[in-house]
Parts: sequence; structure tokens; C-alpha cells
Amino acid sequence: MKNKLLHFCWVLAPLIFLCTCKNKEEVLFTKLSSGSTGIKFSNTITENDSINIPSYYYCYNGGGVGIGDFNNDGLQDVFFTGNMVSSKLYLNKGKLQFEDVTQAAGVSTSDWIMGVSVVDINNDGWLDIYLNVAGPNNMHTHHNLLFINQGVKNGAVSFKEEAAAYGLNDSSFCVQSAFFDYDHDGDLDMYLLTNDVDGVEKTFV
Repeated sequence: MKNKLLHFCWVLAPLIFLCTCKNKEEVLFTKLSSGSTGIKFSNTITENDSINIPSYYYCYNGGGVGIGDFNNDGLQDVFFTGNMVSSKLYLNKGKLQFEDVTQAAGVSTSDWIMGVSVVDINNDGWLDIYLNVAGPNNMHTHHNLLFINQGVKNGAVSFKEEAAAYGLNDSSFCVQSAFFDYDHDGDLDMYLLTNDVDGVEKTFV
């Protein structure tokens, strides 16, 4: 009886091993270092006497990330929004290598940026960047920013801030926006989500 049991175990063990190997899940993601990708953005929040949880309840709500091909080279680029640091634009150079072109592209920020929408707002074939601005009452002017893509010149993409010209320089402590053709007239409309620090929440179309 003992020999039969031992023989059965020897037969069963390889089968279990084969089944385990067959059902082993493949790794879907690989963590890459900032040194290998070139992406070194950090949305660092530093509390002080004027910026803290008691004075600004949404201090740690974070920011947004926008993905899009801003220079029309067929590669997806990355835009990070910053709260107490400048937002950053990283162009995809291929093979998971990115370059910080924030200053050269003209998209540096000094406001408390929350959400970001990547949209070709003027239908010229170049993706634009719309930023939602919030933050403590005593910190900034709180109006949203719209960076219009000027295309690629001399191999570099650049943007121009034109929120006021497009009527989108809202100052309602904005969190996120969505663009779509609400009235089916062929033009993009916008739904704006806000989170007012005074306790009166508003949404706009």
C-alpha cells in the first residue's frame, strides 16, 4: 500500500508542476526608473503657515496627467500638472525615452493646477492643453489656462496661453473639464467641474 501511494505521488507531482507553469500569469507591467525614462517629475507639497489642511482642505487632492501626441510625430507625450511646482511637458523620443521641454515649449506654470484636458480646441490638427486652476484663496489669481499649440518650428513644439481670448479663463476653483459637442453644431463645448473653497460648489457648461 505504501509503495502504491509513493508511486502515485511521483506521477502526480509532475502533473501539478506542469499545470502550475501553464497557468502562471505573465507580467503586464515593468517598473522603469526615472533615470532610464528621463521623467523626473514630482508633485511635491510642502505645508507652511499659509498652505496646509486647515487653511486649504483640498491640499492633497493631487493633480492630473494628460497624454497626447503634441508634436505629431506618432509618439504619445506626457503632461504632468503641478500644485506647488511647475507643470511639466515631456516629449516622447521613442523607446520609452522622454525629454523635458517645458521651458522651451512655453508651458511652465506657477498656479495650483488640478486637472488637465488634452484637446484640439481650434481644430487645426494640433493638440492643445487646458488646465484647471484652484488652490488656497491667498495664493494665486485662480484663472484657468489654455495653451494653444503653435505647431513645430525648427524641430520644436511651442504653445501660447490664450484662455482669455477663448473665453475659458474661468476662476471658479476648477477641478476638471470635459470637452464634447453638446449641441451638435460641430464645435466643441466644455463641461467644467468646480470645488469652491467657500463651500458653494458649481458646475458650468
